Amino acid sequence: MIRDEIQHVALGMSVNYEGIFNEKDLIAFIDSFFRKTGYKKLVIGHSENVTPEGRKVSMRLRPFREVKSKKLEVQLWLTISDIKNVTKEVDGLKINLNKGKVKAVIDCFVISEERGGWEARAEYTAIRTIFDKFLFTGKSKDYEGMVKTDATKLRDELQSFLNLNKFLF
Repeated sequence: MIRDEIQHVALGMSVNYEGIFNEKDLIAFIDSFFRKTGYKKLVIGHSENVTPEGRKVSMRLRPFREVKSKKLEVQLWLTISDIKNVTKEVDGLKINLNKGKVKAVIDCFVISEERGGWEARAEYTAIRTIFDKFLFTGKSKDYEGMVKTDATKLRDELQSFLNLNKFLF
């Protein structure tokens, strides 16, 4: 059986934040980011627990974008813990917010579908891999750069979004 080849481009890019934020705005921000960059959202797992310290929300998102025969995936592990509801007054208006810890871990991959055609036989796949890695710089480098750019941009924008809350509230 021939499987898809998974190239790990970047693993373990993380964002940590502790303070006041709006949970709904955070989720909406992540959704809009993936929509803007052309990814289709795929939720792998979602759980919510209530503890004496506060709520804990864990999500695993694996949005993907298909480019020719490749599949670009960004995996986001989002954990929001010790969530407590807080009411703040901003410009005379009372706003309901959340206080807690946010941890996001971002990984990105390029998945090549090696089914059918010339790569169907193991010998040919090995020869092509050797050529691609040592003799030619193929298109796969471009795809690695695309997905790494998207993942880095997500990390930076998520960090900026969360840090902005320190100054707004």
